[in-house]
Amino acid sequence: MDYSKKLSEIALLDKAIQPIVLAAFLSRLFKKWDVLLTVVGGAAVQYYTQGEYNTEDLDSILSGDTKEIIEEVMGSLGFKRTSMYRHFEHPSFDFVVEFPPSPIEVGNRHVDTLANVETQEGLVRIIRVEDLIMDRIIAGVEWRDPPSLDQARLLWVKNKKHIDLKYLKQFAKEEGYADTLKKIIQ
Repeated sequence: MDYSKKLSEIALLDKAIQPIVLAAFLSRLFKKWDVLLTVVGGAAVQYYTQGEYNTEDLDSILSGDTKEIIEEVMGSLGFKRTSMYRHFEHPSFDFVVEFPPSPIEVGNRHVDTLANVETQEGLVRIIRVEDLIMDRIIAGVEWRDPPSLDQARLLWVKNKKHIDLKYLKQFAKEEGYADTLKKIIQ
């Protein structure tokens, strides 16, 4: 099937929503193979910050037997593998699609509870904002990466009315980042 028209439509969308809409489209294609796609990383930060943070990749964790399916699906869309094994690029998009390894983990925790986002291309699974904040806090502290802490703060500011603060505080306490979280949410 020729998907070039659909990709062209997605490429014309506002840059802030392109990754999440493309992820929903990819999710439908992978689902035909019984493979589930979940958006994590910078694309999730971009979604939850309404584009205030912009990413250069769409991190999509796949669960299911993906060995040959990634090549099949991405190739059918005209994506080409870059020199980085897990990265695929397409001339219509300014970002690459990356497939980090499964399962979804933040700190020492396997993340099983996810959010669903409705897009014009259907539903897509995405890491919950609470887990994403913790992911950014851990990266900021462990990798000494101030931009990750800035992202955690921005995620908090943009989403604090909807965040499960009890869960977030418990997660931070269990992982040893309660003090950092406290600074983020002040």
